[in-house]
Amino acid sequence: MKHLKHTRQLLVLFLIFMIACAAVSDRTKAIPKNPLIIPGNDTETQLRKVLDEHRIVTAGFGVLHNGALVWSYYYGEESPGIRASSQTRFNVASITKTITAETALRLVAQGRLSLDEPLARYWIDPDLRGDSRLERLTARAVLTHTTGFPNWRFFRRDQKLVFEREPGESYGYSGEGFEYLARAIEHKLDLPFPTIADETVFRPLGMGSAALTVDRTELSHIARPVDDDGQFHGYFCRPHGGCRTQGSYSAADDLVVTVPDYALFLASLSADAVGRGAPALLARDQVHTDAGRDKIVACDSKLAPTCPRAQGYGLGTQVLDYGDVRIIGHSGADWAEVTQAYVSVPSGDGIIVFLNAPNRRALAAMPRLIELLDPESPQAEQYRRWLKNAES
Repeated sequence: MKHLKHTRQLLVLFLIFMIACAAVSDRTKAIPKNPLIIPGNDTETQLRKVLDEHRIVTAGFGVLHNGALVWSYYYGEESPGIRASSQTRFNVASITKTITAETALRLVAQGRLSLDEPLARYWIDPDLRGDSRLERLTARAVLTHTTGFPNWRFFRRDQKLVFEREPGESYGYSGEGFEYLARAIEHKLDLPFPTIADETVFRPLGMGSAALTVDRTELSHIARPVDDDGQFHGYFCRPHGGCRTQGSYSAADDLVVTVPDYALFLASLSADAVGRGAPALLARDQVHTDAGRDKIVACDSKLAPTCPRAQGYGLGTQVLDYGDVRIIGHSGADWAEVTQAYVSVPSGDGIIVFLNAPNRRALAAMPRLIELLDPESPQAEQYRRWLKNAES
């Protein structure tokens, strides 16, 4: 009897072990499906229901299959009386950083820039003059978000750009880093950075709608941003923060681009990542920096989707590494827009969701919209977390 009791205990322990292994297996095995299903009329009906519910002003969607835009959908008006269409240009907020990163990487591939030379050879921000740590500030540090800079200097009480951490050592998301890299590139090449981006990325890919520079003589088809009361404060303006000046640019924010043109960009990212592009660039689908609290998938959450084996930042893009499948892309959010775009490697399947609406409304709508296009998307749950944090 004693032997039988011991055998039963071993059997129970074995079953518990097998159940636990099955649970772990399910979390690591159920990677996002490829290819994505092309949405039909029912999906469009459900999209409209969510967009109506959250009072989204303008929206643009795209689904890529094998690197080609196979479906798109537009909702709302780009401006009063003008329906949104494939010509509508959306402000994509921080997705802008992918263009700056791609510009830098193509320059590296052309031998016109080094990932690891100090940017101080070409540009030093006045706030940082005399700081010995400038020798460790490189393009690689910028693209992997390890500059040590704050996100934006204007968030600091002293309004100064400083090293809050040692450069090159730890993650810290920073728009300032991308602005710094752009300034260094334009000083090195003696050309305005938007011109370099146009010659290096936009024109080779046929992205005729894309613009980094504020041009108030050419505002056609830009989705009109409004606040919660429906008030329009101007293009490239904030309700209480003034307006961007004519001819200014940002390397980290405020790119305007259509869904079809950004689909061309995603297709290029995917092709280059698997070596089909010209040129094949610098392991863009590998995780270089763990993003810490900014991870897309909260693996310790009961609501988390499949946990990747690695996640964080590659060279300018967010990366989820599932082994045979890697997902690369970026998100964006500002007071009047929330955006998401990603593509799987090596399949070239991906989605684009551009929302023009007050931030909270767009955040609330985004997870359901993503799931309607990609039911197993790892990205959807982070928006629920962001909305919860915003409301707490």
